[in-house]
Amino acid sequence: MSTAVRSIAIGDIHFNVADDKESFWDKAGAGSWEPETLASVRALVDPHTLLIDIGGWIGPITLLAASLGARVLAFEPDPRAFELLGANVAANPSLAPRIELHNAAASPVAGRVRLGSPRKPGDSMGSILAAENGAALWDAAAVLPAEIASMAEGARRIVLKMDVEGAEYTLLPHMAPLLGPRTEAALIAFHPRLLAKAGRTADEIAVSTAAAALPLRAYSPRSLDTQEPPVSLTSNSTVLFTRK
Repeated sequence: MSTAVRSIAIGDIHFNVADDKESFWDKAGAGSWEPETLASVRALVDPHTLLIDIGGWIGPITLLAASLGARVLAFEPDPRAFELLGANVAANPSLAPRIELHNAAASPVAGRVRLGSPRKPGDSMGSILAAENGAALWDAAAVLPAEIASMAEGARRIVLKMDVEGAEYTLLPHMAPLLGPRTEAALIAFHPRLLAKAGRTADEIAVSTAAAALPLRAYSPRSLDTQEPPVSLTSNSTVLFTRK
């Protein structure tokens, strides 16, 4: 792992990283990595916010939110990504006290979760959908939505971000403990193409999408990535849900 500390600028927000993902941070700094998502975080987050980052990867959203003054609970089950995430948080001593890291997978079922990646750990593609046929496989501790809600007890205002590479369809129907009145917004990445690649039919994807969106019925959805319907069945999309 690279030990050099590098300063990253996202707009006028600056933080440090100490990982080996130079090309990714080049894109983030140039504004070519999920600019709508980053802009939404900047608009939603302030020092009164708790950001819950489910699928934190190496920390772009976690570090941005903490730089904006938010407290962050970050969950990342990929062991390599979690190692890099920890190094990036440690590279920011002024931010680290506001960030709580968990090497765990949000799951509706307690115990252990099997995940895999089509390439290698740390590549941002780890998913339960690759648990049987990934090039790399690992197990992670499960953390229940109700347990995450307990960790968030006392927060006045919550923003939820979830990017779990297809597991959102299984997880969202169980997310009611984290979608109460304190949660003002949720940024959810949907991956219908990963379901299709895993062998789900269009009808099955439609049913899974409807079930996943049901707990979010108190929110108004807006796709950040496409001009298609907010939860597209044909295109991967990050959707911003804001409380009505």
